[in-house]
Amino acid sequence: MCKFLNLIIDRAHSRFENTEYLSNVIFLYMRYARFLNDDYAPEINYSNIIAKIESCGSLFFIVLDSSGSDFAGFIYIDNLIGNSEILHGGEITACFEKKYWGKFTKCVADKFFDYCFNILKFKKIKAQIYPFNSRVRALLKYSGFKKDGILRGETVKNGELSDVEVYSLLNSDRKFVRLTG
Repeated sequence: MCKFLNLIIDRAHSRFENTEYLSNVIFLYMRYARFLNDDYAPEINYSNIIAKIESCGSLFFIVLDSSGSDFAGFIYIDNLIGNSEILHGGEITACFEKKYWGKFTKCVADKFFDYCFNILKFKKIKAQIYPFNSRVRALLKYSGFKKDGILRGETVKNGELSDVEVYSLLNSDRKFVRLTG
């Protein structure tokens, strides 16, 4: 199947976990930044990627292959909704090495969304993608996400106005998908 590890960088409290995967994350983030960032995003460099990891706290995950030895990708949750007592949900971002696209990412999605709803007790998970990102769209639909809408001209990408598609998965939708799918 797969294995999840928290990647934690907390400089204020000198807490660092699983940082041996940091170079993998940075390399993958830089490789696929065109799918992750718009023209307004901070410059893609080591410092800004580390700041992103740090801002996610314990919600930045390394994904390893079924043997637990090979880096497959990363997932993080940010833009949280809720408070210190209960998390309503958040926005997911994921990035995987190309050799893991397909069946593996579907298995990871199943396991990760179960974690979000059963352990973190989320009510909702949101994802935003660019319209050209057909692979992620297919994975979201496979996982039961519903398209909430299109934010027309939401941002600038490569110097031009770009739409952003918004998808969400409610815990109640996920239960229904499990029963019928």
